[in-house]
Amino acid sequence: MQREYATISHDSDHRRFADYISQYDDLFARVDQREWFRLYVRGLLIAPERKNVEAIAAALTRFKSGVNLGQALQHFVTDSPWDHKGVLVRYRETLLSDLREAPATWVVHDGVLLKKGRNSVGTQRQLARSIGRKVNCQVAVVVGLAGDFGYVPLAVRLYLPSYWLREFPELAARTVPESWRAPTPKAAIALSLLDELREEGWNAPAAAADEGYVTADGFAEALAERGVRLTESTAEPLAAAGERFEWLKARLGLDHFEGRTWAGWHHHAAMVFAAAGFLSGEPEPWA
Repeated sequence: MQREYATISHDSDHRRFADYISQYDDLFARVDQREWFRLYVRGLLIAPERKNVEAIAAALTRFKSGVNLGQALQHFVTDSPWDHKGVLVRYRETLLSDLREAPATWVVHDGVLLKKGRNSVGTQRQLARSIGRKVNCQVAVVVGLAGDFGYVPLAVRLYLPSYWLREFPELAARTVPESWRAPTPKAAIALSLLDELREEGWNAPAAAADEGYVTADGFAEALAERGVRLTESTAEPLAAAGERFEWLKARLGLDHFEGRTWAGWHHHAAMVFAAAGFLSGEPEPWA
């Protein structure tokens, strides 16, 4: 059974949201960062269609006045120095009581984000396996868990194609921190994410993976070294993962971010996951 996520039409339950989002407060050194984080996540939940900065700012005007909301939110998501990985860790901690002990299977898959132009970090014409052809897009590596609860995404990282890094070195230098600029295959990214999750105590005996990971040199062996076997029953968990990724795009705007930097993309993605964490804990829609 697919894990159910509530939907909301507008923000009328301030207390429930405040209780949930306060769990992230200690991750931010400054009060203003804490406030912009709360506002951005709220905006992801209540903006009616697009979830870019402009639309989020428009949806938040009744909660914050006297400042240029769009400019402030753009700075927060693109330039403010806060750790997106800490937000993702906290998001996962909010799911612990439901999922830590549940029988599950790892799911490793691509997340395709269609893009126009070539100015967004990691964007080029590349194979999108979920679509079955080459398209102009960004590709994220996603690792989650599937079980009787459905599928829950746990970790995400943007893939930087070797061609993009080689052909656009000046753009890469402007948009990607040096520590992330080394060409890294998607399978290696997936293993790195898996290791981070395992260090936090997440475990599963088997993994379902997209074909591109299954056929990558050494991937199956690396999983085996971690006590994880590749399962042949991939259709259901991969379908659930694909459906949930599309939901993250359509409901919470994972692919709506219009900034062009590595940090901005991962900040936005982390806040999308935080918003998803709130909805996953809601027993019924906000009225």
